[in-house]
Amino acid sequence: MSDDTITREYPGEQFIVEWRQGRCAHSGNCVRSNPRVFNPRRSPWIQTEQVSDDEIRASVSQCPSGALRIREKTDAS
Repeated sequence: MSDDTITREYPGEQFIVEWRQGRCAHSGNCVRSNPRVFNPRRSPWIQTEQVSDDEIRASVSQCPSGALRIREKTDAS
């Protein structure tokens, strides 16, 4: 069973990128699809200000494990 606990949150302009370390399969899809945003050699490793929201959404949608998710700021309490 995978760990659905949010490990880190990375705020963007309109949303928050959530990363769940326990679910991460380390496929590298995020890094290959958008290395300007996703770079595990950098801290923080996700930098949402690097590209447009649409580009980030497209990269997150390629995460096969669901470790990366988008949470709209309007949904956040």
